[in-house]
Amino acid sequence: MTDEQVADLVQALQDNGPSAADWIGSVTSALTFLIAAVALCIAKGQLGEASSAREQSKALEREKSQPYVVAYLEGNGVGSHIHDLVVKNFGQTAGRNIKVSFEPALNRTNGAEGVEAVVLPEAISFLAPGQEWRTVFDVATARAGRADMPMIYRGVVTYESLEGERRNSDVVIDLHPYEARIYTEVLGVHHAAKALRDIRDTHKKWNEDIHGGIKVFSRDGHAKDAAKASKSRECQEERAAESKPSRRGHQDSADATSEAPADPTE
Repeated sequence: MTDEQVADLVQALQDNGPSAADWIGSVTSALTFLIAAVALCIAKGQLGEASSAREQSKALEREKSQPYVVAYLEGNGVGSHIHDLVVKNFGQTAGRNIKVSFEPALNRTNGAEGVEAVVLPEAISFLAPGQEWRTVFDVATARAGRADMPMIYRGVVTYESLEGERRNSDVVIDLHPYEARIYTEVLGVHHAAKALRDIRDTHKKWNEDIHGGIKVFSRDGHAKDAAKASKSRECQEERAAESKPSRRGHQDSADATSEAPADPTE
């Protein structure tokens, strides 16, 4: 190919090639496609996150509506030194077929040196939200210093969920914190009821018999107070009368001394 033919080919390519406007349009189209692709990816990610958030919200609502049954120790209403074992449903729906087990088996004091088992039900069929089952676990003052009894019990509470699946909650009863505790007596409704019962029992013993009647003592307050005041005045007058001769004797002695004759030797 001669130089002229090459020159003619280059000129033909320049005459038939895309113009600057064509190049700008192509670049703009490519950028638009790229931006649309990026926006599509972002929208797809946001849709995925929204779907995941909805699923999490549903799972959370479902979990919040589940029963939640636990076991723990709580002070008895009679006195804080008496500990109750409480099985309570803190969930928003009913707990069913509840079972409680401990290792080692729960036991409590019975007398000075005795030990007895804490009897638990084989199953609690139903606990409404906020409902509880309880029994006396032990008396802290009686258990103190008992080296022959466990200080830690580990257990598990199992119950049915809304879907009928078994759910578990672990339990640890550690008695070490109660060793250093000082218990005070707090009087409450139980003690008031007990006092009223004692009064009732006393009233039942009252009758018209000589040994069961009520002894009533009466006094005339005004007459007794007047007699007491009169006796007090009499005592004061007697003390005053006794003191008068003594003062008169001292006075006579002084007069005799002043009237005595003078000594001639002076």
